[in-house]
Amino acid sequence: MSTRLIEHLPPEAPLHLPLQTALAALPPASRRLLRAVAKQAEQDGLPLYIVGGFVRDVLLGLRSLDLDLVVEGDAIAFGRKLARAQGGSLRAHKPFGTAVWTLEPAAGLPDFVDLISARRETYARPGALPTVQLSTLQDDQYRRDFTINTLALRLDGAQAGELYDPWGGLSDLRRGLVRVLHEGSFSDDPTRMFRALRFVGRLGFQLEGSTSAQLRANLPALRHVSGERLFNELQLILQEPQRSTMLMGLQRRGVLRAVEPGLGFTVSMAAELDAAPLPPRSWELRTDPAELGWVVWLAQLPQESVRRVIYRLRFPRELAEAATAAASLRTQVRGWLGLPASVVTRRLDRVPLLAVYAASLLQHSAQPARLLGQYARTWRTVQPHTDGEALKAHGLKPGPAYSRILGLLRDAWLDGEIKTPKQEQALLERLLREHA
Repeated sequence: MSTRLIEHLPPEAPLHLPLQTALAALPPASRRLLRAVAKQAEQDGLPLYIVGGFVRDVLLGLRSLDLDLVVEGDAIAFGRKLARAQGGSLRAHKPFGTAVWTLEPAAGLPDFVDLISARRETYARPGALPTVQLSTLQDDQYRRDFTINTLALRLDGAQAGELYDPWGGLSDLRRGLVRVLHEGSFSDDPTRMFRALRFVGRLGFQLEGSTSAQLRANLPALRHVSGERLFNELQLILQEPQRSTMLMGLQRRGVLRAVEPGLGFTVSMAAELDAAPLPPRSWELRTDPAELGWVVWLAQLPQESVRRVIYRLRFPRELAEAATAAASLRTQVRGWLGLPASVVTRRLDRVPLLAVYAASLLQHSAQPARLLGQYARTWRTVQPHTDGEALKAHGLKPGPAYSRILGLLRDAWLDGEIKTPKQEQALLERLLREHA
């Protein structure tokens, strides 16, 4: 989709966008689903709107399956009715009056639809979760993060196609601005700082002047945000194609430093992150762009900073281990050149393979990178033909000798001291005599 529908809208209300035009970017199955949902809403007398990201992206000529539906009423009860009629399952969040409708897998359908009761929110303190009460569409729009995400399109009844823009979202879309709705926006929810700069990077927009000043003034509020929430916001950024641009924005505006003083992002880090491909099949390593992005990014920080970031952001255990190991391995491996393959392999066997891969990407000379690649592709899979059952058959009593003998046999294969099963058998017999 490339048509920028915003260019065909009049500059002032009333605003109307034919549904057939607005929903043209959706696959046929999603259009049919929305028609069915709108019909149910009309029967129930519930005003129904699609809001936020979908409307924003449609107006900008971008494709979107981000289906956030707002009803002026009980979205949970409405969602249960939809799940019974259309299939799928519903997970309700009663304190917020919202539900996630997970759809049956089908071509052209999103995995889920968010169902939202129009509501008003209040915050007891910065970074706290909100207290909510049911309200009107306009109140629901006002609780959102940025004007460009407040736009709502009516889906049901005679008013279908009406575009609701009480907060100037269309004007900011036209001017390419990300603007908060009120002065308390960042203090209510400091994680909006991350989302603001995510939209700046994704859409190529600018941060509106007063919004920029408010962001700067509220940086200390990030201290009150849980590590898990901060991790999730950065995780979303690391999934974005323009993630380096977004992270540079966070760096320039002091957001990363406010999260943890040792957390930074430089131009050279951006270059490494942009150049980091997912591992080739020969590595037999399954990862995703965000997971690899975390490890490549943090491995370029001092090791003490990595430990502090991991603690502050409450990293998942396996990712924490990979990032810590990669930060250490990145510089250590240069000193391993010339060591026997068995010594290198024993050391790397203790390191998560993701850390080995990230460290290989961060080498600025061919030899260390080649060493790590050889471990991943060849050395780590080398095993002797002899196993524990064979040792038992030779009458060796189970115990520490098993691992020592098998380890020595593996070392001999890795270092080229033995090259055939016959040579392994001869070495095995000698080792068994030593343990007799």
